[in-house]
Amino acid sequence: NYIIMAKIKQTITSIGIWIAAQIVVTLIFMIAAMAQGNEVTSILAPALLVSDLLVIILLIAIKYCRFKELFKTVPANVFLFSIVFAICGMYSVDMLSSGVEIPNMLEDQFKEMSKTLSGFLAICIVGPIMEEIMMRCVILKEMQRATKSMWWGIIISSALFAIVHINPVQVVFAMPAGIILGWLYCKTGSLLVPICVHILNNSAAFITMRMDSDSTFTIKSPFGVMLTFILFFISVGAAIWIVRYYNKLRKEQELQQAAQAESEGDSGAGELVE
Repeated sequence: NYIIMAKIKQTITSIGIWIAAQIVVTLIFMIAAMAQGNEVTSILAPALLVSDLLVIILLIAIKYCRFKELFKTVPANVFLFSIVFAICGMYSVDMLSSGVEIPNMLEDQFKEMSKTLSGFLAICIVGPIMEEIMMRCVILKEMQRATKSMWWGIIISSALFAIVHINPVQVVFAMPAGIILGWLYCKTGSLLVPICVHILNNSAAFITMRMDSDSTFTIKSPFGVMLTFILFFISVGAAIWIVRYYNKLRKEQELQQAAQAESEGDSGAGELVE
């Protein structure tokens, strides 16, 4: 019980750091904008960028995340299949949600942010890095240890990932996206993989906002249903390949350990005879 409470406390502390950093930085930027007679909306992108950078620095400084975890690589084929699995899976979810009218309360704000360099950095680079550190490296890991279950860790962190986005259209997408990213983190053991996927996804959304255009391929379009199924099955196929790869790798490691143990046993027996 003590361990579980400690993990929950660390998770709450992490979220508190995130929220506090965003509130404090946003207030400072708002005061500066009003003092200069500028629109408050003009400070959203730089405020988000600075607060996300601050959270990253704080989480690393208090050792909730170690710097080397950000750069742990995986084999090229695993990385490729991970990208295919995540992007196809997330886009099929997006296609399904396009069939339902979901409020997008922050659409205008995000479109405004897409016009600036600070908006690009906040949405496409720093934001994804911060969120993956927070949600996967800290919260998922701690909830997995507290519940002793990989899936509970993934589900809890994904639910929090969805809630903190607040915007309804993002909440609907963030829950399944969080499950996909969380599963990849647990399976590959690399934070770099979900970070890259997150960056690619946000960059695609950023480009769409920048062009001020919506995809013509939705679940309501003639090819929408077919495209959704194709993306879904490609995603499932890539996931199966990843599972088989790591199962094969685990078996090979077990055989090597067994062979090493047998070799050491034979060596010990030889010494005993002598």
